[in-house]
Amino acid sequence: MHLYLADGINAAAVEAYVKECSANNINIRTLQVLKGKEPMIRMAFPPYDFETPMHLYSLSKSFTSTAVGICIDEGLLSPETKMCELFADKMPENMSEGLKALKLHDLLSMQSGHAACVLCNIRWADDTVRAFFEQEMTYTPGTTFAYSTAATCICGAAVERVTGKKLVDFLYERLFIKLGIEKPIWWECRDGQTLAGTGLHLSSNDLVKFGVMLRNKGVYNGERIVSEEYLKLATSKHSLDINNGSPDWVAGYGYQFWLNDRGGFRGDGAFGQLCMVFPETDHTVILTGEVGNMALEVELLYKLLDTMYGEKSDKSGLEEFIETAYAAKKSECFNNDISFSVAENKAEINTVRIFGESLLHIELGTAYGKKEFVCGNGEYILNHFFAKNITPSITFLDPAVNTVERHSVFAAYEMLDDGRILVTLRHKNTCHVQRWYIDIKENKIDINLLVGDMICNHFDLIPTVSEE
Repeated sequence: MHLYLADGINAAAVEAYVKECSANNINIRTLQVLKGKEPMIRMAFPPYDFETPMHLYSLSKSFTSTAVGICIDEGLLSPETKMCELFADKMPENMSEGLKALKLHDLLSMQSGHAACVLCNIRWADDTVRAFFEQEMTYTPGTTFAYSTAATCICGAAVERVTGKKLVDFLYERLFIKLGIEKPIWWECRDGQTLAGTGLHLSSNDLVKFGVMLRNKGVYNGERIVSEEYLKLATSKHSLDINNGSPDWVAGYGYQFWLNDRGGFRGDGAFGQLCMVFPETDHTVILTGEVGNMALEVELLYKLLDTMYGEKSDKSGLEEFIETAYAAKKSECFNNDISFSVAENKAEINTVRIFGESLLHIELGTAYGKKEFVCGNGEYILNHFFAKNITPSITFLDPAVNTVERHSVFAAYEMLDDGRILVTLRHKNTCHVQRWYIDIKENKIDINLLVGDMICNHFDLIPTVSEE
């Protein structure tokens, strides 16, 4: 079921909300709103659902904070824990005064002393933790906010050091299994250190359970997960991002949680992933999507919370909008078989073959094997294939990556009026979309890697010698 509205929820107000979101490129995949433990709104926009794990980006940070909190509850860590003592074997020979003073509190509150995030300098190092402590500090730790996924990575490393377990394993035992969540994927750095600040994959339903636990002050189904004292500390203001003018990003920052402008707190991840908790009104909001403007995303959510209660109204228009928002367009079918070679490119694709009758097959010849995916006409077809350097992300084409990655995409195509073929690839496990414009006359393919309508990156497959 793609839509559920509780009694007392005004479908017209919800429909107005989703249409305003769509008009502003706030592309929702799933939305769940709870009042206490009771679901008020559940929406999933096909081909997406509530059960598929998705990359949470920086919403991962709030889970790392929970792990730190469990360790603090057990006396394994403290906000006052000094990094130079916990990681004495990872320190440079000549420690700066700032490094000597650096505490876990400073990392949790994004006040590590660095001027900016240094993740790109440590993720592909032979020793992630040592590389972090070798980075130059601009400020005295604990004095200046600088949002840093790298700092969260060291928070995760602290948990791993005192528990002797991988972060995901520790949280599986102490959090996930108690919430009824299967052990998730969590990306790692080159040396096996958990990324901690990003890379966690969970579903919309998983996030609901996490949000309910947070709303219940650390308790889920009657079992204490993390102390109320720690959550109160983690969701209190410890630092402030003075350079961000958006109300919900200048309300304050706790321990890997943002404070909301209208009360409560949230974990959030790039491109619109949200877990928002409002204790005063007893609401929890979970949203996954493809969003460029997160400030507007939150603003529209507030508007929904203000308007969603009221007299019952017809929901047929809302149901139709949800079912058709991402629907693949039916067009004239492709019926041909074309092959051509392409010039050197980022994806290391050498040849392309496009063939089919009603379904469109795209076969890519690469240095790492032949890859193929199939596109529906008027419908999406789920494909799994491996390719290099065509994943849209914040760190797109990091020169140190250069890896062949598995892609799970919903694929569809349509014939455009100008004779080109538009192939849409909707990533199943990330919030990204690809649009391939295939010019049959020129044997050229323009590839746009997007979030919503925001192009993250673009490259072309340009022909060399056409093959008969």
